[in-house]
Amino acid sequence: MGARGKPNPLIKPNALSRTASAGLVGLAIIASTVLGGGAAYAADPLVVDEPSAVVQAEAGQQILVAPSTLGFKVRQAVLLTMPLTGQASDAADRFAALAPIPLGAAREGRTFYSGRDIAEAAAPRLAEIGLPADGVDAVTRCFIDLVSIGNSVTVNAGKPEEEPPPPTTRESAPGQPRPTHPPQPGPTTSPGPTAPPSTPTTSAPAPTVSEVPAMTGALPPRLGELSGRSTPWAQARSGLGPNPDDLARQAEERRKAREQHEIRAAGKAEALPTQVTDRVAAPVLLAAIALAVVTAALVRSWVLRRH
Repeated sequence: MGARGKPNPLIKPNALSRTASAGLVGLAIIASTVLGGGAAYAADPLVVDEPSAVVQAEAGQQILVAPSTLGFKVRQAVLLTMPLTGQASDAADRFAALAPIPLGAAREGRTFYSGRDIAEAAAPRLAEIGLPADGVDAVTRCFIDLVSIGNSVTVNAGKPEEEPPPPTTRESAPGQPRPTHPPQPGPTTSPGPTAPPSTPTTSAPAPTVSEVPAMTGALPPRLGELSGRSTPWAQARSGLGPNPDDLARQAEERRKAREQHEIRAAGKAEALPTQVTDRVAAPVLLAAIALAVVTAALVRSWVLRRH
């Protein structure tokens, strides 16, 4: 605009409006890209569906516990305070149908949620399952004690992954040459290990007849003494049987040796020891008494006849 409110003739209104519109559109695209990338990168909450669990998460990710893992503890707590099976089962089912229970955001490294932490986070939900007003406090105390014993969650969280920056491409001006990169030297090939030189194999010549007597020293002593003579097993002649006289003499010698052995064995015989005792056998004692009685009767008869 001019000093008196007149438009500047050097600036065209259409060009100015187009420039402003293009700038606003660019800012909107950049903002939507940044916000969209952040929303896409945000990690979903992690729901733990086991009583005792060790899970992997990302730093900053929300950790929640499924109420179904605590339904059994709710049933036990209701039975301990209000021993009605139907009421306890209904309370456990209503508790399991509730929304997940938040424990907190995962911290970088290792985070441990004890059973006490889980019980204190879940205890306020007991007022939402329709228990009698005068029994909620007693059920809550039993519930906290039961969950503190057998429940825990361990979260191992690493550093959040950073979104890689978009690749930047710079186009060279039309009049400027493209930058050339020096060629990378190729990998140098190292010479492989050289094979060891092969050793020539020499075969020993076969021994001649003149060298055979000199080799008999390698034989055992008894066979070395037989050099130039036939071996004992080569003295038998083919087609000849053993001498019958020799066989008879050998049989007689074996029989005499057997008899001598039996005689020596008989000479070493010992009598079996008898049992010596000073006691008199009862039959012998009875026979002696009977003999004495008979003798006395005979003597008495003989004396009476004489008188």
